[in-house]
Amino acid sequence: MKPTKIRNQQIYRAPFTVRSKQISGSLSKELRKKYGKRSIRIIADDTVRIIRGEYKGIDGKVKKVSTEKNGVAIEGITKEKLKGEKVDVYISSSNILITALNTDDPWRKNKLEGKKPKDTQKEAKPEKPSKSKTRETKD
Repeated sequence: MKPTKIRNQQIYRAPFTVRSKQISGSLSKELRKKYGKRSIRIIADDTVRIIRGEYKGIDGKVKKVSTEKNGVAIEGITKEKLKGEKVDVYISSSNILITALNTDDPWRKNKLEGKKPKDTQKEAKPEKPSKSKTRETKD
């Protein structure tokens, strides 16, 4: 079997925990500096901008996240069916840039702020004196 076919099967048959991680979007430059992370899992009420595809350039709030469809529904983006019914359009998380985060969840807030930005990590840390174990000889 071709490697691409195997990879597609792994994505399609992935368990919920793996699929949940696949729905993550990259952070904007301001959020990257603030939190020191490149990407994070998308949840409802995050503000996002679409950077690729048919709806490129549209900003909006995330209405629904679907692990089954591997996509995100955004407020204001719908398609009309032939019968006149309006349906949400699910956009792949790889085509989305997160511009503002929903920090109502305290667990998510702690997870974001737990990792320090890279600028503060580069500063020189004071070195601790090494405790070497040497035997004292008695004369």
